[in-house]
Amino acid sequence: MTSPIENLPEELLVQIFGYLDHGPPSLLNLREEPSLKLVASDLKPLKHTSLVSVRWRRLTLPLLFKYARLQLDAPPRPQWSECEVCRDGHLDRPEEGWIESGPYANGIHAYHDEIMTEAFSQLSNEPTLQSSHVDPMAEVQGELTRHILLHWAPRFYHILKDFLNLLTCHELALKVESFVLYTGPMLSGKFDRFPHRAGADRDWRYRCAAAFWRHLLSVLDPRRVVILAPPTDLACLTNCAIDTFGDWAFGDMEYHVLDLRLDATSLSPSLLLGTTFQYSTLDHTPRRYPGIAGSSILHLRPWHHITIGEGAFLKAYGTYEYFERGPPSLIYSIKDCLTPRPTYSASVQRMTPSCLPSLRKLSYIAIFPFAEHLDFRELLPQLEELDLQLAPTLSVAGSAILNDPQRIGKAELQDCWSELVTVYHKLAAQLATFRITTKNVPYLKRLVCHDMGRATLRRELDEVFIGLCLPVWCELRTGQYVRLKGSAEIDDDGGDWSRFDAT
Repeated sequence: MTSPIENLPEELLVQIFGYLDHGPPSLLNLREEPSLKLVASDLKPLKHTSLVSVRWRRLTLPLLFKYARLQLDAPPRPQWSECEVCRDGHLDRPEEGWIESGPYANGIHAYHDEIMTEAFSQLSNEPTLQSSHVDPMAEVQGELTRHILLHWAPRFYHILKDFLNLLTCHELALKVESFVLYTGPMLSGKFDRFPHRAGADRDWRYRCAAAFWRHLLSVLDPRRVVILAPPTDLACLTNCAIDTFGDWAFGDMEYHVLDLRLDATSLSPSLLLGTTFQYSTLDHTPRRYPGIAGSSILHLRPWHHITIGEGAFLKAYGTYEYFERGPPSLIYSIKDCLTPRPTYSASVQRMTPSCLPSLRKLSYIAIFPFAEHLDFRELLPQLEELDLQLAPTLSVAGSAILNDPQRIGKAELQDCWSELVTVYHKLAAQLATFRITTKNVPYLKRLVCHDMGRATLRRELDEVFIGLCLPVWCELRTGQYVRLKGSAEIDDDGGDWSRFDAT
């Protein structure tokens, strides 16, 4: 017997199904410690609804792919072994030929062909990959290069090709509003303290990542892009330079997350949609540290809001002179991209090719980061809003961190809380009402301190932020400060509170 709901017009069914949309887990879990839970959810009402019937699946697919995710280290599909390009490299492939298909395969397929041809040539001619009489370190790095060429170079291509073919087959490409790319550890070692130094010749993932994003954004127009990966792999996937000098001290920092968002008020379609590109000309490797390559995902769209989640610093607190170390972090390269760099001579030029002119908001989330790691002085002249969370959330998962002796390890929690307060002390000192004059009016219009929601911290942080007071600043809600006027020396600049969102 047919259910009465089957008699409803499809327009009404789509509207009903829309109420099952609870938002992506990558947004709901963003303030938790970065982990694979960021892309997982126990609630799957839309997916269950899509299994009811063929008709319901067709109607729910646009809602399901509104928040798309792609696992870069997913198990290989059988079809990949039939790729004619990979088979021509004399790997263990079936003999039957296979022709690429799909409306978006041609341009990126040509680059895949070019990369794999060059890769097989390097594998056959590179002595460090064949000779047994080599330096042990060179032999290890040679094995890393071989793994990248045979495993990751084709994987970038095949994963993306399959994903885009699925979307275009069901006419879902322009339905994607949020895209999440995630992966576990990609390599068992590293080439250099500064991994980008290997990007030109040994770590081909930099080339593949730049092509991946350029091709993806020629087909999709997401308002939000999220990348979840181990810190060194995140740097590779974003074509950024990082310093891994102290990475050994951050053993509990398994993942970092980067969240990029466009201005919510801008509805203009991407200029990259439908465009073709000569992938071999991509600027995929940063020229120095700190720095960002010209073809980084950070430069491909006018990102309005960037969120960086770096996880826990707890293990590092148990090391000698912990404050002298920092994690492998993107924040230094992003700060470099925002901060004007003076030129002292004709031979000294800015290495980062362009800044982030559209960036207005930066959110930083971590668990007890070092005060030396967070210096916002260079960022304040560039941002309208700064959003910070430096302690675990008050959720069950966040509270469990502070109650787990293994997570705390040798760290002294008193030191952890002290570092947190020091970060806010330095920030408040720069923004205090009595420090602002008509000559140094800050660009920042809004400061959000999520840690004020923790009752045990509120009194101490209230004292820290006491300088953010009228007539320049106003605390509209707990931990949310908005700037009402340029400085106390200005009689009136309108004082229109409606300009600020107090939610």
